[in-house]
Amino acid sequence: MFKDNVESIIDSQETDLRKLQLVILEIMKVIDEICRANNIEYWIDSGTLLGSVRHGGFIPWDDDCDICMKREDYEKFEKIVSKNLPEGLFYDNKYTKNRCQKEVDIQPSFAKIYYLGHFKGYERASGEKCVGTFVDIFPCDAVNEEMLNKKWSKALNRISYFRKTRPTKIRDYAKLFLQNIRIENIWINHCKKAKGKNLTDSIVYGVDTPFMDNRWRHKNEVVFPLKEYNFEGCKFLGPNDYDTYLKKYYGDYMMIPPEEERIPHIINLEL
Repeated sequence: MFKDNVESIIDSQETDLRKLQLVILEIMKVIDEICRANNIEYWIDSGTLLGSVRHGGFIPWDDDCDICMKREDYEKFEKIVSKNLPEGLFYDNKYTKNRCQKEVDIQPSFAKIYYLGHFKGYERASGEKCVGTFVDIFPCDAVNEEMLNKKWSKALNRISYFRKTRPTKIRDYAKLFLQNIRIENIWINHCKKAKGKNLTDSIVYGVDTPFMDNRWRHKNEVVFPLKEYNFEGCKFLGPNDYDTYLKKYYGDYMMIPPEEERIPHIINLEL
């Protein structure tokens, strides 16, 4: 079904960017189906949530989707996802040996679901080649403000996200070694214990992402309980209080940015 839907999209008269968006939508449908069938909670995040609220779907110039999961749901998802993906989709994280984007030197430290067909271009941030498209899945940990202000937590965060697959410097090798012994588990277990003792009141992107910072910390009541949002005619889960959530990211989020700022993540996109 997934492959048939993708081929139908590719054969359509839509622009290349719109075709990319519609393939990402198919990936989102698969993720949503897996999560609902296995009692895994997720919520649409950042530009995906903004697109849902402001446009009823994709931001017109956007070319990716982001979702978040509580750490316990993320770990459950990691264990089952590969067995539940249809033909044409692939799961990657920073420990994946047979990587999907072999030409890109930096390996993401969080989960991605890839479709590797048809599309190609260059990552705007790195300038490196990329193929296909994907959905980002960010783990989130239970925290409080004080926990994120600790020097040791900030140091663990810097060590734990992203990794060079072709290291050239001693610090790169050191980072790889520390990641391979799963040093991030010190923070992950610390958060789990704090949550078990009712010492947490918020949730934030995980130590294995670049966004573990008080700037992006949300009070529990802003995120939970989750509710459904319309996205391109589909129903996906999102945070309870989208207004507070989006204001933290974008300020006046209903204001359309000037044309020169409407830049996708992938440049020179083509089929």
